[in-house]
Amino acid sequence: MLTVDVVNTHTPGSNCGTNASKVLLQAQGYPFSEAMTFGCGSGLGFIYQYYKESDECFLSGKNESLELNLATLLGGEYVSGNFDDPDKAFDTIITMVGEGIPVILDLSIKHLPYFKPYLASLNNIGFGLHNAIIVECDRKNQIVTLLDHRWAEPKVISIEDLKSAMGATESGVNPRSNYRSIILPSYSGSYHQEMIQAVELNIHRMKYPFAFKMGLKGLGTFRKELLTIVSNNDLYEEKQETIATFGILMEKLGTGGGNFRRIYGRFLQEAAEITGDKQFLESAIHYKEAAKEWKLLSKILTGSTMNQEQQQQLDRCLTKIIEIENQGIQLLEWIVKE
Repeated sequence: MLTVDVVNTHTPGSNCGTNASKVLLQAQGYPFSEAMTFGCGSGLGFIYQYYKESDECFLSGKNESLELNLATLLGGEYVSGNFDDPDKAFDTIITMVGEGIPVILDLSIKHLPYFKPYLASLNNIGFGLHNAIIVECDRKNQIVTLLDHRWAEPKVISIEDLKSAMGATESGVNPRSNYRSIILPSYSGSYHQEMIQAVELNIHRMKYPFAFKMGLKGLGTFRKELLTIVSNNDLYEEKQETIATFGILMEKLGTGGGNFRRIYGRFLQEAAEITGDKQFLESAIHYKEAAKEWKLLSKILTGSTMNQEQQQQLDRCLTKIIEIENQGIQLLEWIVKE
């Protein structure tokens, strides 16, 4: 039986997924910051989608397999599953929690009561992959306790709300009652070589994504489609809220490019301090600059108008982001080739 005290380990963080993984690692004795967790999980990524049927959009600057990458890198066990039936999923998850295994859940934020103030003005967030850790279930009172990255204190919600958030089907990206955990061996000290391996994997994922609209190639498609929309007045008027939502995802909700570039920059800075390799520091500065460009893009996209001058500014910003993202991968390649 694995007994992990995630409740007393939990602290707020920058992103739901990276912070949840950080808490699981720290609770098992790994002194990893959220940034180190993200970097060792080869977390840097890019993906966007627009779901025409539901008029919802999804954008993320993180890859889809952070926890699996961490478990593989650190020699641990990755436990995961999903169910079409939220009731079966819930019973399985509660059994794991009862055995002392902390579980990360994929959830639709639309069904989490404590998230509703953040979504009051947004109608087209296609985001069913919010992460929280479930740590306790009180069947008598029909409540569960979650740890979420924005709050230091645990959040208590009804079992009914949790099942709704787990089994939501109205978004373009649905949770499908996904759950996962990482069970790790005892911490053994330095992980210098593992950091290099993690960077190598991240380079590969960005250069050779397994699906359309992902990685470096996806950035080019993102630019092309955004410029097509804003250059057509009728189309922009129809899709203005969708365009603004992309900007909100980048900064307000923290799923987009800028937030994860800041986190990856902190990882590279920590790697420079640990290894003494100044090339990591150069890359850290580069990704922090990348975060500024993503923040500027968010500001442009959430603006109330899009005249010709603003269209040109958008084009320059997107072009600069593509350039700086490609340069960032080149800098990382030089590090791992040394």
